[in-house]
Amino acid sequence: MPIYQYEDTRNGKVVELEKTVAERDKVPRYLKRFTVPQKLTLVGVGEPLDNPLGVNQTNLMKGYYRQEQKLGSRFKSQYTPDSIKRATLRRKKI
Repeated sequence: MPIYQYEDTRNGKVVELEKTVAERDKVPRYLKRFTVPQKLTLVGVGEPLDNPLGVNQTNLMKGYYRQEQKLGSRFKSQYTPDSIKRATLRRKKI
């Protein structure tokens, strides 16, 4: 779950709360959520560092695979297979 930062308007302190996206604004009135967090940390991306250029490609393919498994025949990507291949090839050239 994401951690959101809020400013306590009573005393000006920063409060961090772990909330789901749907519940991030369900807080007391005296807490005001920062739109941009003061700090950002990536934890557990789970990709090997031996192929840094292929990280985005493997994440993309894993994401499509998970969606296909979850939705079955109802899954429809907004991108064509050809555009996905071109994007991953363009990423490899960088």
